Amino acid sequence: MPEPDPEGIDYGDEWPERVSVLTYRPLWGGNKRHRMARAKAILARLLRDRWACRWCWQSVPLFRRADARYCCEGCRKRSARSRRKAGER
Repeated sequence: MPEPDPEGIDYGDEWPERVSVLTYRPLWGGNKRHRMARAKAILARLLRDRWACRWCWQSVPLFRRADARYCCEGCRKRSARSRRKAGER
């Protein structure tokens, strides 16, 4: 599955004092309903828990999927290895 458009969503002008998400229409058109649903999901995550990586606690970049839990593949893999290692005890 392809990644979302990295230029399609951005933080609002008053970030981080005021949480807001802006959407941009790509030149090739795109799917407005999908883009708005993704923006709403990202906004909900930002309001709930600042959308932080579950491994390193850095903020997750906006180009990641709206349901992403980790900021990069490396953090996801380190977390999985840690869980497997904890299960061996």
